[in-house]
Parts: sequence; C-alpha cells; structure tokens
Amino acid sequence: MSSDPSSAGGEEEIRRLVGAYQQYQAQAEAIAQQVSLTQMTLHGLDSAIQAVEALDSAPEGQEMLVPIGSGSFVYAKLASKERVVLNVGAGVSIEKPAAEAKESLKARKAEVAEAGKKMGEMLNKIDQEMAKIQSVLSKYDMGTEQVV
Repeated sequence: MSSDPSSAGGEEEIRRLVGAYQQYQAQAEAIAQQVSLTQMTLHGLDSAIQAVEALDSAPEGQEMLVPIGSGSFVYAKLASKERVVLNVGAGVSIEKPAAEAKESLKARKAEVAEAGKKMGEMLNKIDQEMAKIQSVLSKYDMGTEQVV
C-alpha cells in the first residue's frame, strides 16, 4: 500500500477505505436504532411482568387504572386475576393462566435481551473496524474528518 495519496494507487485506496468507513457507519447507525428498540421492548416486558406479578396481591373487583396508550388511562375493575391475554405477534393474542403468562413474558424477555447482547457485540466489531480504517487513513496524513 502506497502512503502517497497523490499516487493513483493511494487515491484509490483512500476512496476504498472511505467507502468502507461510510458503509460501517450506516450499519452502526442501523444497529444502534435496533438496540434502542430492543431496550424499549425490554422495558415493556419488565412492566408486563411486574403487572402480572402484582395480580397475585390484587383482589378481584379491585378498581385500577388501565393504560390505553399515549399516557392515557381508564378506570376498570379486575374481573379475573387467573387469566392474562398475551400478544404473540402478528396481531394475534392468546389467553393463558397468569403463571404461564409470566413465564412466557420472562422467556420472551430473555430472548430479547440475548438479541440485544448480540447487536451490541456486532456494534463493537463495527466500531473496531472503523477504528482500523481511521488508523490506516491517518497514515495518509489525512484525518477521517477531511475525507469522511
């Protein structure tokens, strides 16, 4: 690899590295968005697990606030604490016993957490590759700020 950026090979190498850097940057941004969505999903699952656990101590007929979206709630009375309706995806929901629902939510949380961990690992690998490219570009006496 030539360290003279004015040579044809050096210019081509710089273009190739900058293109690869930009691709890694786009991938990193997409994965970061997915990680953010994963965190929101984990938060929602935690809330659902806590709600199902709270059913154990709630008497049937107890009045409570039920979220309806956008930070809005309605008053409702607990008709049954034995059954929970779970969303299983694609707009499909099923009714399960509360204990089984709690276990399903915990299993889903574990799966989402594992996926989040893998995305974090992918993001770290991409960051490492981007750092390698920055290091090579710095040998051309050009900061990546100038070329990226």
